[in-house]
Amino acid sequence: MPVPYSMDLRWRIVQACARGTQSQREVAEYFQVSLATVENILRLYRRAGDVSPRKPDHPGPPARLDDKARAQLRRFLEKQPDMTLAELRQQLVRDNGPLVSTSRICRVLQEMGLRRKKRQYMPANGTPRGYVRSGGGITRK
Repeated sequence: MPVPYSMDLRWRIVQACARGTQSQREVAEYFQVSLATVENILRLYRRAGDVSPRKPDHPGPPARLDDKARAQLRRFLEKQPDMTLAELRQQLVRDNGPLVSTSRICRVLQEMGLRRKKRQYMPANGTPRGYVRSGGGITRK
């Protein structure tokens, strides 16, 4: 997410435009910002009398995995460290936790710095693999 311009810079842009000795384009070039930035700051100043950056209209949905759910995940992995993401998800739902995707659980575990089992157990294939030693090395049958 981009960082808003400093309040000092915003007020200097307003003052430079208020003097009327330079065009908005020249002010933008002088302060090395875009013309749209100068226009937006001046619009904010005219409407609100202030140049503070606007707060986002919608900050996004609240986190579904709160501290309680994160603590549950940590306990599950301490008790059984080889649980897969799907098993963690099922256990979380069983313990009245939120219903979230396995990819979300994966991201949360990464944020928490926890390791996890990467794959589900796969039984050995019924077809035996044979290898033959030849003069040049080992080859597959």
